[in-house]
Amino acid sequence: MSWLSRIAGGVLAGMLLSISVSFAGDNPAANYAVSVDPMVKVRMHDNLRKKLGSNDDLRSLCSGLKICMNQVFEGCFEDDMKPWPKVKYDDEFCKPYKELASRGYKADPKAPMVPEIYARLGRQYRVEYSYAGTLPLDENVIKYLFDNMPFTAQLINAYLDENYVLEYTHPNRRFFNGSNGRSLSGEFYWALQDSAGQKLGMRDLFFGYGHAKILKWALHGTAIAYLDMDPMPGKIIKYKLTAIVFPGNSVLNSIMQMKVFRSVVNTKIEQIVNDIKKASGMYFSGNKEPMLKSAALKSDENVQYVLDFEEVVNGAHWELGDFERLQKARKQKREQDMQAVPIMVKDLQVIKEKK
Repeated sequence: MSWLSRIAGGVLAGMLLSISVSFAGDNPAANYAVSVDPMVKVRMHDNLRKKLGSNDDLRSLCSGLKICMNQVFEGCFEDDMKPWPKVKYDDEFCKPYKELASRGYKADPKAPMVPEIYARLGRQYRVEYSYAGTLPLDENVIKYLFDNMPFTAQLINAYLDENYVLEYTHPNRRFFNGSNGRSLSGEFYWALQDSAGQKLGMRDLFFGYGHAKILKWALHGTAIAYLDMDPMPGKIIKYKLTAIVFPGNSVLNSIMQMKVFRSVVNTKIEQIVNDIKKASGMYFSGNKEPMLKSAALKSDENVQYVLDFEEVVNGAHWELGDFERLQKARKQKREQDMQAVPIMVKDLQVIKEKK
């Protein structure tokens, strides 16, 4: 079970955290912008500038979308769309824009985190990391673990005596914090859970702000990451993690391009993958003792999660979103049961009084 725990905890709070560390077509919006009242446009521009926090990020957002996607983003002025002098807006630079659009994350001003994500893509410096491999679990198990991140972290800790943390920070369960309890931590937004409506839970896009200690550097910054997974014969998941990080200047960009830096990032990911395999070996060898001894997993709530998880491990189907649906159904049942209890108690009291 803990291997699984490691996957959501490992792939997210580990792989994502380690890689996410950086250093500080059609165009319906274009026509709309022309007809907007000038004062409204000024307010929209000011709100967008305030949301992004700097004029540079505003220009990166507006210029990148205009040049790569021919889109005038809502709130952008003409000056904001001027290209950065040192940026080469070629196919390679524009590739992430088209990748996000093909996955279904288009530059919709009303969608969460869109300005923040596309502003990063328009910056001058980026570094791309990728890591691929396999994990010994099936599709239903991985979906369960991604569907219940806090429980996943507790499983990691139970089996491997670690201090992983995964916590939702919004009721929609798309924003979360993560830490491996050592050198990696971060705050993330789960921007996409499929690719253009296909392969729910297996085609993921994350945007995050990470913190890490790598060699002599204490680093922090933003990144986007694609995590693509495919089931293979023999209950194996093939995965590929691709992250684009955004160094704040040329010096940091050079550091992050170094072979030694890339090697350390890969080592951190390998450590997590090895932990997954170690923990999975313990669980599938029949060792349930760490799970049974864990104080965190003894609560009534977590006992139910353990039972659900074991059903999935034994072959039950699971889709991303089933956790919330199941929770709502159980809550309704508990409320119905609670409403029935006082009536039964009163009836018993009446019987005793008559005697």
